[in-house]
Amino acid sequence: MRGTILSFSGQDGIVSCAGTQYPFSLACWKSDTPPAPGQSVEFTLEGTEIATVRLVDTAQMVEEKAKVYLEQARHFGGKTYASAGKGVTLGYGVFALLALFADTIRNVPITLSGLANGLSISTFVDQSGINGGFGFLMVLLAILSIAVPVFWPRPAASLAYTLPLIVTFIGLYNLYSAVSAVSDFAGAFDVHARSSINGHAFDMITLWFWVMFFAAIYLAVTGGWRYRQNQRG
Repeated sequence: MRGTILSFSGQDGIVSCAGTQYPFSLACWKSDTPPAPGQSVEFTLEGTEIATVRLVDTAQMVEEKAKVYLEQARHFGGKTYASAGKGVTLGYGVFALLALFADTIRNVPITLSGLANGLSISTFVDQSGINGGFGFLMVLLAILSIAVPVFWPRPAASLAYTLPLIVTFIGLYNLYSAVSAVSDFAGAFDVHARSSINGHAFDMITLWFWVMFFAAIYLAVTGGWRYRQNQRG
């Protein structure tokens, strides 16, 4: 049986298990580490009295908790997959992989998280931490939106699938704003420079960004379609 030491003083202590308290003596203790309140223990009974009690190994407890969390994660993942379906799950997988790890601007190590944070001259000068902060939080929330229908089983829940597209549009808008600012600055000195910058703006966006963008569009369209179907149902 598994319990917790409530108290121990001198030679005697009390173990609590499922709301029942069992007194024990130091003579029953079978571990090298002395007993102390709060410790998790395993014990055996002879009738209603504790016969042996020993400390639960820390590594064993960590392993047991890991198994519990893993089983909970598997259960939740199964429910999420059943709710989302194969297509949406694949779309979220593509979006998550590219949003977190793929560069969105050629020759610049900036992901969608960095774009969502916004671009400035300092972004390109000091690139440390550009993919973290609030932008990373937005991307993470967009990825986790796949689970909204599991937690909130309402007809409008599928509209959460539009969040990846919203975050992608925020990143695209920030990129457009940065390019516009640079072209306006350059245009103050040379009109041809402004035209050149605007003309090559799309060339700086990587293929991975567009794949992610179309995956987000697919998720948003699917979410909207499911919402309409749920309303009709």
